[in-house]
Amino acid sequence: MSDPAQGYAGLTDGVRLVAAGTTGVEATFARLRRHRFRPHTHDTLMLGLIEAGVKEFRRERATHAAAPGRISVVDPGDLHTGSRVVGDELRYRALYLPMALLTEAAAAAGFGPGGGVAGGDAPEVGFRCAVIEDAGLHARLIATHQALCRPETRLARDVLLREAAVMLVARHGSGRTARVEAAAAASPQIARARALIEARFAEDLPVAEIAAAAGLSPWHLMREFRRLVGLPIHAYQIQLRVAAAKRLLAAGCPTVQVALDTGFADQAHFSRRFKDLVGVSPAAWARDRRGATGA
Repeated sequence: MSDPAQGYAGLTDGVRLVAAGTTGVEATFARLRRHRFRPHTHDTLMLGLIEAGVKEFRRERATHAAAPGRISVVDPGDLHTGSRVVGDELRYRALYLPMALLTEAAAAAGFGPGGGVAGGDAPEVGFRCAVIEDAGLHARLIATHQALCRPETRLARDVLLREAAVMLVARHGSGRTARVEAAAAASPQIARARALIEARFAEDLPVAEIAAAAGLSPWHLMREFRRLVGLPIHAYQIQLRVAAAKRLLAAGCPTVQVALDTGFADQAHFSRRFKDLVGVSPAAWARDRRGATGA
């Protein structure tokens, strides 16, 4: 994409993927009017660089609002939503940064628990603040996003990305607690239920079978799963299916086959659930993925 500002062109109410690389870094444009993201999680850090409107999002159990010039932040594994609340539309660029990059940045920044200098291996870094107000960082991340959109500047992309990650961690990083893993450790029954769903997410599993594997009654399983994981048990299965669908689409599989292979009842159901979580239809996501710049 020669002009990164064109990333919003043609978007009416959804998301466009513009950069995706083997390192796990992704960059998107989002223009939202009516679309609201259902609760979901990412394996990566998600940074929203707000440019117009106000983004309201729920991260874990608190609701936040990010205005233009602010950065919305969602740690890997954090349950969250997203929608427009002020203005005719919400426009933001998003960066998805994998934990490996954040760990490298933490080491380069000398990051330690509580923000001090680390001794030995850098700890797993996270961000307690859900909305960051830092004009310098916002500008640096916008420049990084722009560079990721330009295929002719690979070296510049790499340098800007790593410099921005170090700046982000050094200024705003904190220790991180993996909520879902902590929940699993607190309840072996829920851990067994999750393991079964993850192994057989494409199957039409009855709740009674999952409950029997967990050693709980169906009602107790449903209640405890939602309390500890943060999602209803069926929504967790849908998230796993969508994540698997993205991997298959990225590998070039046809959307009709992907819907079947990931357990969706039909193409329409697949498209609805995919857009709920990703912000774009499976076919459009696959098309954007093919055209996205390698990072």
